[in-house]
Amino acid sequence: MAKNQIAAIDIGTSAVKLVQLEQTASGICLVNAGIETYPYTNPTTEISTEVITETLQRLWGRVGARSSSVVLSIPRLSVTSRRLTNLPAAATGDQLTNLVAMQAETELPFRVEDAIYDYHDVHRSEDSISVELIAAKRETVQQQIDFLKPIGLAPKGVMPSTLATSVLAGIVNHEDNSSTEMTMVVDIGAGRTDLCLLAGNALRFSRSFPIGGNHLTDLYQQDIGSDFEVAERLKMIEAALNRDLQAANPSYEWADGFVAELQRSISGAKRELNLTEDRIVREIWLCGGGSRISGLTDYIANQLEVPARHWNPSDAFKEIWDEQRSNIQSVDGFSDTLAVALGLGVNALTTRISLDLLPAEEKVKLTQGQQRKRTFMAVAAGSALLIGLGLGGLTWSRIHQAKIVALEGAIRNIRQAESKAKEILVKDLAMVNLLTARASPLDIVRELSVRFADRTKIAWTTLNITRLDDPERAKITFNIEAQSHQDVSQAISIMAQSGAFTHIKSGQVTSIERDKKPIFQAQITCNLAKDAIQTFAQARHLNPIRPLKSESSEQERDAPERKKTDK
Repeated sequence: MAKNQIAAIDIGTSAVKLVQLEQTASGICLVNAGIETYPYTNPTTEISTEVITETLQRLWGRVGARSSSVVLSIPRLSVTSRRLTNLPAAATGDQLTNLVAMQAETELPFRVEDAIYDYHDVHRSEDSISVELIAAKRETVQQQIDFLKPIGLAPKGVMPSTLATSVLAGIVNHEDNSSTEMTMVVDIGAGRTDLCLLAGNALRFSRSFPIGGNHLTDLYQQDIGSDFEVAERLKMIEAALNRDLQAANPSYEWADGFVAELQRSISGAKRELNLTEDRIVREIWLCGGGSRISGLTDYIANQLEVPARHWNPSDAFKEIWDEQRSNIQSVDGFSDTLAVALGLGVNALTTRISLDLLPAEEKVKLTQGQQRKRTFMAVAAGSALLIGLGLGGLTWSRIHQAKIVALEGAIRNIRQAESKAKEILVKDLAMVNLLTARASPLDIVRELSVRFADRTKIAWTTLNITRLDDPERAKITFNIEAQSHQDVSQAISIMAQSGAFTHIKSGQVTSIERDKKPIFQAQITCNLAKDAIQTFAQARHLNPIRPLKSESSEQERDAPERKKTDK
């Protein structure tokens, strides 16, 4: 499939719709489209996952076999939207994303951990920023994605149905975006109706309510006492709203409930948008299978006192289409049901609305899949090249064959030499590793033993060494006992002369009595010096450091000589 092609899938309550679009130099062309309905069912019965998957498989095999890049819709009924206002005007892109995430924790009706959310429709002013937050439960989004897995598809994007419809309607709605009188687009499906209010091409309000064509079928079923399939056929023949029929006709009962929901939607839009005008709807566009009920547009127009008309989404598509290549005649029988699918595809190719409810983990899988695909294509191309070279080689002369054999032999020899070189290198690295100088506890004990060879005045009681694997962070702690304060100070001086220790510190000196003699105790801490490892290595393999005699020891040694002199 070309890079500029997309397959858009709309999974509805009675059918699955699919369109395949392509972006060309002359516009967007409709490559193919199709619709596949579920078996007849009662409006209160939920369509099973197996039925949806089987229906989608049939439709994909018939329409979408050429496409591999897919976008998917999610019902408006499953989506929550909030307008976030008074965000700091100076917020940058990343800062705004963080602010929206913080607001989402308080605005969403479910835990943010269980949600997939994104934002769009950013309005900036001198004082603040406002955005539209769109969210859905993670499990609901994942369920829509799982419908595609049996046919090996992974969507590159997920968008709410009303946003997709608004993209398509916004192409032909040329009113001013700031107008308070808006266009209401009503997509009447089998199990529910989605509506959106547009000011020009900007979506201002959306809502979904559970009244659709199947509910009118249910009323006919109750009226005639027949099964759902017979009532559905009767609805298609008799359903009409005109002055020649009595108001007791099931169509009027259904239409009255439908109009009441439209009125409720208008009132909700006034509250949410803080509008005080009596009239906020300029015109009503009806699409979807339910919009075909005879007389429905006139009935709604009379009840709401707002002009209404039947809107065919393919008419909007024609404003951006490639007339020479589009296969528009293939959707004549069901084009009024394709608002969501066409809007999804157009937005994927043009990015009119940059909002995506695809979970992050699915995006990672998609990226990995694309990388694997590119690798496979590269391998396939390489294999094709090798096969071509092999076929061409059949026509070579024997001398060329001999050269190939000789070359292969040379390659084998190189590989054998490479293997041996690797073995030698591994052994050399192992030897280097063994010869690399390191510090060990024995080195430290040896250094201290050498420095404190005379332990008649100073004795160690404990020794603790930590983080020796990292010489820069190694720490040495030991406790000593001495005969005097001077001996403790001299111990620190002796360690400082070593060159192997640094940051030598003594804790508080305390005194105890043992065998009626005072004993002075202290704790000394230090770190390894920068050149400690080299010092240890030299002491270990070369000449050991001679022990330094303390000043008091030298005085004791010289005492007999002084006595002889005195005599």
